Amino acid sequence: MGSKGRTLLAAYIAFQLTELEGQLPLIGAADPEAVHNARLALRRIRSVLSCYRGLVPKLPRSAREEVGWLATSLGESRDAYVLAQRIRLSLDTKDSWNAPELLRLAVEELESSSARLASALGRRKRSRRTVRAARAVLVDAPDAKEYKPPTADLAERLQVQWERLQHSLAEESGSDDLDVRNAALHQARKDVKCLRYSVEAVADAFSHHAAGVIQPAIGLQRLLGEQHDAVVAGNWIRELANTPGVDAGDVQRLEALEVRRRLNAEEEFRMAIAEYPVPAPRRALTF
Repeated sequence: MGSKGRTLLAAYIAFQLTELEGQLPLIGAADPEAVHNARLALRRIRSVLSCYRGLVPKLPRSAREEVGWLATSLGESRDAYVLAQRIRLSLDTKDSWNAPELLRLAVEELESSSARLASALGRRKRSRRTVRAARAVLVDAPDAKEYKPPTADLAERLQVQWERLQHSLAEESGSDDLDVRNAALHQARKDVKCLRYSVEAVADAFSHHAAGVIQPAIGLQRLLGEQHDAVVAGNWIRELANTPGVDAGDVQRLEALEVRRRLNAEEEFRMAIAEYPVPAPRRALTF
């Protein structure tokens, strides 16, 4: 399993780095879809590096910091764009607003800030250097002699990631504090994404059995993403309340919309995880 795992992981990382490189010129043109694609490729690479330590080369600290910077910057641009579209959708409903022009100006500023950050990222030499540095270590480095021997097979690595997810879910269900629950669900969202991408990277090693882990993970990821977006939108709306001229009634109605969306997402998530839980990889993948 170790040798096949390395082959699959090497091909997966090379593909994601190529995808990331190909998106940079489009990011420079402030294409929001390119930002999403680049962020996704980087998230997949980081998930694999985290889950399969010892099976893939380790980035030096300087390179890890650069990759972290790029991931954070892409996330800031993408989050601003998604938030703008979310609020714009609310404004375009049939409900009337007391001061719609100020709300729309705030949304336009969100979109503009997202585009400015994306444009700067795509054109900065630092972004290209970051990708080249990662490629040099992860793809172009001399092969397996520099890898540490695998300390566990692939299913066991994935089992550890699954257990992290279960821990985050237990923290959420065991707390009455809203901030604690939101933080735990946010961590669960990151955990389930890491698990999903890590399984996808080596799915060929498990044939059709991998779908048993991937499919429920996709569903939970979607619902946790909706919950997180509602939390972020609610925080932004509360900050918007401090903007001169913004109507307090508009703020309250926008916030109420996001509270309902958050609660609905949480209810759907709990129903989904009860009916279609992500199975333990040790059990699902080792037939």
